[in-house]
Amino acid sequence: MMPAADSWRQPDRRFVVSGPARPRDIRDLMGRPFFPLGKTPRVISIDYEARHASVTVSAPDGSGMATIWDADVLLWLAGQIVDALNHDLWVSRHVRFTPWRLFQDLGWATGANEYRRLHGALGRLAATSVATSIRHGTDWREKPFTWISGLRITRDEGVALTLADWLMEAACDRSRVLSVDPAYFRLGGGLERWLYRLARRHAGRQKDGWRFDLADLHARSASLTRRRDFAAKIRAIAVRQTIPGYTFRVVSGGKLGVLCAAPTSQSTGYVDNDVNPVVGPTAHNIVGPLADSSSDRWRKTPQPIVLKCEIGPVTYITYIITYIDGDSGLSDTFPTAPVRREKEAREAVADRLVGVP
Repeated sequence: MMPAADSWRQPDRRFVVSGPARPRDIRDLMGRPFFPLGKTPRVISIDYEARHASVTVSAPDGSGMATIWDADVLLWLAGQIVDALNHDLWVSRHVRFTPWRLFQDLGWATGANEYRRLHGALGRLAATSVATSIRHGTDWREKPFTWISGLRITRDEGVALTLADWLMEAACDRSRVLSVDPAYFRLGGGLERWLYRLARRHAGRQKDGWRFDLADLHARSASLTRRRDFAAKIRAIAVRQTIPGYTFRVVSGGKLGVLCAAPTSQSTGYVDNDVNPVVGPTAHNIVGPLADSSSDRWRKTPQPIVLKCEIGPVTYITYIITYIDGDSGLSDTFPTAPVRREKEAREAVADRLVGVP
């Protein structure tokens, strides 16, 4: 029988998200310029070249690339996948969910503005073209992908989409996934968000924290700001100390200074998966020990629970409802009003049905 962590490779499987899960971040995305840091969609492409990692990001249609705020959707979906695997359940890169569920888990309101925000984020995630040497070998430029594809939205059924294989493979590898402090989603600045993810990946909960050369950080962020202005913004953030779970300070060193990040006990929520100080090849231009991902993979066997009911042959599992994929006929219409009470009640019923023998 195929392990749960490999079940997503079956092309006809789809799951419907129906329960809460903590968002998770993917190490390969943290600390590298996969997402612009400004709220205004960026049209200037990103072309990052380092000794052991290269990333190019563009928006061919000119609508702008997916931003670091748009990435919240991917972090939430990764959390749903990890939660399913933690319960030995099968997963798929073909996903369906209701906006209401995402709003609840990310702390969004449920008004028309949030629906428009989600609609814009999904559109940019589908339009952004990404190519990277990470896990793609020497011919990586010939393997571009978009974060999501097959996007379909309907008022009654919600959102249906397909995650990129590259992203799905990482989400199903426990060594590549880290949980996120809930306060991260309340950070108002793109640079603050990027610094949190950088510290979460490299410093983790290590007592001595981590040190980063500011000139290197400017390159790794792909910021369009001048280097000195970028360093000034970093210093201002270090003074404000607004990033959850970490303290930052800038000390002398290099051309612009060195940023020191150390964990604190002021996290607003439980953060698991401590980072181990393993020195890896991506240590170029980073001051301090490097926490890189392990190549070990996590595998468990699936144990789905089947519930027979009036709505047809559907497999109910914890937080996930799986069924054979087909043409669902979703339209491009997106709801412009809060989710109706009956839909919320229907989702609550699905949650209560989880685990019923």
